[in-house]
Amino acid sequence: MTTFEANEETAVRARTAAEDLLEAGDAAIADGLRAPAANYKMVIGSYGWWRLVNRSSRAVLVLVDEGFSAPEVAPLIRNIFNHAYALNWLIDNGEGAVDAVASEGAASNERLYKKLKETGWAIADQFGTQLAQQKPEPARTPTEQTRHNQLRHEIRKVHDLLDRYGSAELYPVYSHLSSLCHTSVATATAYLAQRDDGSAQIRPAAVDLGPAHVIQLAIALIQAGHVFSPLLDGDPLRPALDKAIAHLGLEGVQLLPTRTK
Repeated sequence: MTTFEANEETAVRARTAAEDLLEAGDAAIADGLRAPAANYKMVIGSYGWWRLVNRSSRAVLVLVDEGFSAPEVAPLIRNIFNHAYALNWLIDNGEGAVDAVASEGAASNERLYKKLKETGWAIADQFGTQLAQQKPEPARTPTEQTRHNQLRHEIRKVHDLLDRYGSAELYPVYSHLSSLCHTSVATATAYLAQRDDGSAQIRPAAVDLGPAHVIQLAIALIQAGHVFSPLLDGDPLRPALDKAIAHLGLEGVQLLPTRTK
């Protein structure tokens, strides 16, 4: 039986698994998506996030093969990590979660409109007209509104989403990746090396990522495919998912958290 350890050997197997899952994902949509009518809203609501995990994972592999490292690919890896867990949250919470994401999008657009007006952008009025044509929020009972607000909060706050799924210990991973996505000491020093005397020496590229990134990609692709594929006719990604799990020695491992709060 294959065992899972975070090392170079596992990274090689993870690369093979990732490539197989990306190929299976492309094949699954080659002729469009087919799904039961009852799943239409969930498929449309989740497809973009699943596809982003796939396309971003391929982009990371291409960049790493070209010699790029942590500071250049961290924004993509953070996005993959975030979306894989958010996709599980979305499908676990059903159509109400799709509605919550839509509401958050509408609220974000309203905030953008206000900033456009405040800062004098010429397109502000046109953008405001487009917003005015959107459908208003539907009427909800107090219980429904409370649930809606909870879901909106969870998708807006990465820590709280992870915490409510018993995975708060993963937030430092997201936080570390975030430090490589913003103006920070992590990015300021990424292209420097320290000499023995304590002085700094420039380096043309950041240090190699090591095996962690490709292992994380493979797991994210498995997570995303595991929840998205059953929405489609015939669960088309299942053979590739089962093969990847076995190849990585992850049989019996719970790769997707369940809600605990």
